[in-house]
Amino acid sequence: MALHKNTLFSARFVRGACALIAVAAWAAVMAEPRLSNEISGKQRPVAVKECAQATCVSLSDVCEGMGFSWKWDFSSEKLTCVRKGLKISFVQDMPFCLVNDSLRQMPAGPVRSGGLLYTPARMAADIFSRATGDSVVWREQDSVMVVSARPVAKAGAAKALADTERVTKAGDTTTRAHDHDTAARVKQPQQEIIKTIVIDPGHGGMDPGAIGQSGIEEKNVVLDIGLALRDLFKKKTRLTVFLTRDSDRFIPLVDRTRFANEKKADIFVSIHANSIEGNKKKKDGTRGYKVYFLSQAKNEEDKLVAMRENAVIELEDKTHKYDNLQDILIDMAGNEFLRESQDFSIMVTEKFTSCLRSIPRLHLGIGQANFWVLNGTYMPSVLVEVGFISNSQEEKDLSEPSTQKSIASGIFDAVMSFKKKYEEGQ
Repeated sequence: MALHKNTLFSARFVRGACALIAVAAWAAVMAEPRLSNEISGKQRPVAVKECAQATCVSLSDVCEGMGFSWKWDFSSEKLTCVRKGLKISFVQDMPFCLVNDSLRQMPAGPVRSGGLLYTPARMAADIFSRATGDSVVWREQDSVMVVSARPVAKAGAAKALADTERVTKAGDTTTRAHDHDTAARVKQPQQEIIKTIVIDPGHGGMDPGAIGQSGIEEKNVVLDIGLALRDLFKKKTRLTVFLTRDSDRFIPLVDRTRFANEKKADIFVSIHANSIEGNKKKKDGTRGYKVYFLSQAKNEEDKLVAMRENAVIELEDKTHKYDNLQDILIDMAGNEFLRESQDFSIMVTEKFTSCLRSIPRLHLGIGQANFWVLNGTYMPSVLVEVGFISNSQEEKDLSEPSTQKSIASGIFDAVMSFKKKYEEGQ
């Protein structure tokens, strides 16, 4: 009998010890940073680290916790997460992510540490919440990423709320949307989409750009055009306008792009002058202007133009990963703003045709190529080659203030046409 009691005691002791161990293990799991998926009922730990005075989480851990499969490409430094037709891509150190074919800007680029790609936890929660439609929240107090189903509002209630809150003002007259008779007589205010313009005069400082037969330097011509364009915007509009440079100084290509993104520009215009190598006959036989948008070049001529403009990186002190990232950024940025940039290119050429009517100019069409200064811009962007500075006549024209103002006027009119089209939904 004593032996039986001892056996029972031992069994109970073992069970109790196992329970305590299990509780301790569960407590340990609950104490560490984790993702709690209330939809699937599963939890998993997530790696975290401090970066830029914020708690950052491993993107691959978040992917797995939300049911995504993921793949890391070492050559392109790209993390791709896939789940049921949804694809989210992140690139190391680049402040963009691609959700299917839509580019999203991030406050900071993901950083790689210990073989994992990290991004601020709150930013990751926002990205995955918007992409999946689920509610994804980072609880800072206990370091938990909580994933839950987003509540769906009743359609009737939502419509009633929208009708109640949608108020239109015109002068001293106020009308509610559900008052159809009154609302029909009041013009709806136009939504302002295009508010900020960034003008980028190419080259500068130790980089003269192309040099004409008589010694005129591209950097000076395009700066004068950029300043004239800025003055037009300030004189005729209330738009906010910035220049990447307003003096003769050198700015790396990546900093020009970063400047436009930081200013939250709605349009980016990079101004350049073209050039061609060869004898005087060849140089004087090549002239005209051309407008480019960012995409893979379709012909050798456009590739050569891009190569010449991209050659400035040889003068840069910092080493940037242009080669590894150029195709990725074209895929990402190009998909988002390709159509808008094409439309803007067309408008620039149309306005040039009228503004430069008094000057014999040849329109060389619209081109596409991999200009690094357009890579990574989070807005419709174009690069304008205003003429061939290697052509002796065009070199002379481009150095004339009247021609520079005509070119600036053409770009200005194109921006205003683009603004009108997209704000009126034409």
